[in-house]
Amino acid sequence: MSKKDNIIKAATHLFATQGFEGTTTKEISVEADVTEPLLYYHYSGKDEIYTSILASIYKEYFSRLKELPKKTDTHFKKIENLCKFHFQLIKKMPDEMALIISKEPGKLDDPGNVYSKNSQSKNRRLKSYLSSCLKKGIQSGEFAKVSVNETASILLIMIDGILRLGPDWKNKLLDSTIELLRRSLIAK
Repeated sequence: MSKKDNIIKAATHLFATQGFEGTTTKEISVEADVTEPLLYYHYSGKDEIYTSILASIYKEYFSRLKELPKKTDTHFKKIENLCKFHFQLIKKMPDEMALIISKEPGKLDDPGNVYSKNSQSKNRRLKSYLSSCLKKGIQSGEFAKVSVNETASILLIMIDGILRLGPDWKNKLLDSTIELLRRSLIAK
């Protein structure tokens, strides 16, 4: 692993556990086992490290999201796969997922506003995906008639809530979440 990779890995963990404001470049350099001047050789400061991490995380997130199975037996299976996808990400990338759901630091010098732009894109994509599944499921008779927009919003909030719980809850909640959705959506 390169020194730059060490910086990113250390900073990701520190930002996820201590927050942006609670993390210093000195702490990042110590955790990464590099000197502070080397950190500044690669990055202009903490803001650039943070925005670089966010851009990388969202790129990975969207790439993995595209890999969700397009063809499934049911529309419910698509929603189930989306929930499982997020549970798996929590397990595989806990620090990264913590940063995705954290609030953007108020003082972040980010002219491209990486956090807001990607967070809004994530929410739009998920809501569109969920709305499509719900509409098609209602039309086919698989789902009970529900308000698509409101239900998609509730499911989106639920997914963000799952991400906030972190990896310790993964095994305890996956089956319960899927069962709750099944009972709430499947037509009787």
